[in-house]
Amino acid sequence: MRPALPALLLGTALLTLGAAPAATPNPATGSAPGIFVAYPPEGHRVAFDHVILEGMVPPGATLTVSGTPVPTGPDGLYISWFPLKPGVNDLRLIARTPARPGQSARSTTRILRVTRTVPRTLPATPTTITRASITPAQPTELWDPAGDTPQDRQIPVRFQGSPGGRASARIASLPPQPLREGPAGTYSGTLDVPPTARLSSAALTVTLTGRDGRTTSAPAPGPVTSAPGTARTVTTPPGTIPGPGLNASSTRLTTTQGAPLLYPRDGTTYRAVGRVGPDLRVRLAPGLSALITASQTTPTGFTPPPAPDGGPLTLTSTPDQLQLHLPLGTARPPFTLTQTGDRTLRLTLYAAPTQPLTPPDPGDPHLARLDLSTPTPGVTQLDLTLHAPIRGFHADHDDQGLLLTTRQTPTPDPTRPLQGRVITLDPGHGGTQNGGAGSLGTPEKNLVLPITLITAQLLEAQGATVVLTRNTDTTLGLYERGLIAEAASSDLLISIHANALPDGRDPRGTRGPEIYYTHQQARGAAQAILTALRTNLPDLGPGAGLKPDADLALTRPTTQPSLLVETGYLTDPGNLRLLNSPDGQRRVAQAIADGISAYYAGLAGR
Repeated sequence: MRPALPALLLGTALLTLGAAPAATPNPATGSAPGIFVAYPPEGHRVAFDHVILEGMVPPGATLTVSGTPVPTGPDGLYISWFPLKPGVNDLRLIARTPARPGQSARSTTRILRVTRTVPRTLPATPTTITRASITPAQPTELWDPAGDTPQDRQIPVRFQGSPGGRASARIASLPPQPLREGPAGTYSGTLDVPPTARLSSAALTVTLTGRDGRTTSAPAPGPVTSAPGTARTVTTPPGTIPGPGLNASSTRLTTTQGAPLLYPRDGTTYRAVGRVGPDLRVRLAPGLSALITASQTTPTGFTPPPAPDGGPLTLTSTPDQLQLHLPLGTARPPFTLTQTGDRTLRLTLYAAPTQPLTPPDPGDPHLARLDLSTPTPGVTQLDLTLHAPIRGFHADHDDQGLLLTTRQTPTPDPTRPLQGRVITLDPGHGGTQNGGAGSLGTPEKNLVLPITLITAQLLEAQGATVVLTRNTDTTLGLYERGLIAEAASSDLLISIHANALPDGRDPRGTRGPEIYYTHQQARGAAQAILTALRTNLPDLGPGAGLKPDADLALTRPTTQPSLLVETGYLTDPGNLRLLNSPDGQRRVAQAIADGISAYYAGLAGR
């Protein structure tokens, strides 16, 4: 069920612009200097030989960590790429302030425990299998093995054992099949299930013969079932999908290797032909399987879903919108909709209509070209080319078929290019979601909020209507943010963040802006904002720039161009100080607003 659009239009609720919403904590305790550690947290476990150690001490204090001097800035900031030994590291942080007139030197100590995990390597002898490593770890079921490809009937097997041995695996009394070793001590391969096999929770066993001549065996936790004739039909129930243009990773179908494949709509119907742990394996077309979480579907019986009707496509249009209707009757087959170019979309329908789909009558002012094809059996492909660039698209089932909607931004007024534009700004994180650690005491959520509020004020002054997903320190869900933009019929969705490196990455030299987007329609706005950030803030550094094809919740929405701006790196001292300063926040906000204005000015001049 869709929530009502929150009353977040920019108004009198603006915080004091440029002021940090949260005060920087004073790390001093009494008269002795304090030590603030922003990262890592106490008891952190890391699988790398270094950790990013960051935080602050009182201005003027020096810092050593386990006897090693760590540089600090005039403001007490330290960001260090600190080495770790295997196992437990009790890092001893000592901050010292020099003696001052009338005051002796002071020091304070803090112990921070960080554990570096190192994978356990088994010796070559005696021959041993690590039972906890054996996969499949969950049951595998085949419900229509005769209709599966040989690859669909393969069961991946993997385990850790003594290196240099010979390994095999078998299911029940079926013949054993060899496994290969690589890297040392890791054995893997696949087991082929015959299409006529009937198995009921059959044990899968791995066997290893080691260098000492001993042979040991162990069962996989996941048994195998092959039950021909038990395929069934399942449906994505109503209320699963947050919005027509939102693509939630929690509901998507993946390939059998786990790559994103398809974002279903409510009522989408599939033929389930097996199960892998919590996932159903559905057959989209002959030879094409995908995985969907079983709990996100409703079983509707063993009868295959009906085939779509087919027939002539119909077009309806307004000055800024084109709708194409596919007559599929009550069938709701799975489909994908992707942008293949600035003006082109590809709809892939995993179904074969009972009668051919035929192109609509020509002559629509929006439509340049429409091509229908059948690239493989059971798949219908529609390529749509418009005269103008696409500025939003989505598709959904209705009572009689599938309705594809595209949006085009009307040509803006060259003198006021933002006039009439609805722009949703999303300050990242908020409430219980702090985002990146702030080594100067202010987390990411409280750095991006004033930047967003200033940006909003600048855009409104140029005639835009600005919708804020939050204007206070509020907790929001990822898809709630995209839904706010969709419900407002936004022309643009921009989520504003500050970056930070994950464990295992050396922070030295990584700085500057990055802008992420998924769909081609967002590239123009992303490039304009990046250009403005690099021009207005050379002190941020050039950054890695544009990051297309992102798989992020805030860039996947398609109803409007959607992008995510990483303004700078919290793990770089210069970027961090700039993002913490009121002047730096104003400069970043001005650059984002300038980029948006330049993007729409470019549309006005096209």
